Amino acid sequence: MTKTLRKPIEGTPATEQTSTELKPQAVREMLGLELAEMAEVMGMGEFGYSAWERGTRRPGGPAFQLLKVINDAGSKVLPVLRDVQSN
Repeated sequence: MTKTLRKPIEGTPATEQTSTELKPQAVREMLGLELAEMAEVMGMGEFGYSAWERGTRRPGGPAFQLLKVINDAGSKVLPVLRDVQSN
C-alpha cells in the first residue's frame, strides 16, 4: 500500500487578528467572486484561499500585498490579473 504525503499549506499560521487586518472573504465578496475565482486570481488553490477565509491561515508577504492591492483597486486590477492568468 502506497501512502501519499500531502504538501502542507503554505502561509502564516493564524493567530489573533486585529480589526485593521484584511478579511479575505470580505475582499472576495466585495468583488462578487466565487471562492474558486478568487483563488485563481490570487494564483493559488481553492483550498489555500478557503483556509484564509476560515482563519486557519493568514496571507503573508507578497500574497498579503496582492490582496491589499485587490482590496484597494479591485475593479481596476482584476482585468489585468485575469489577463495574466490566461497567458
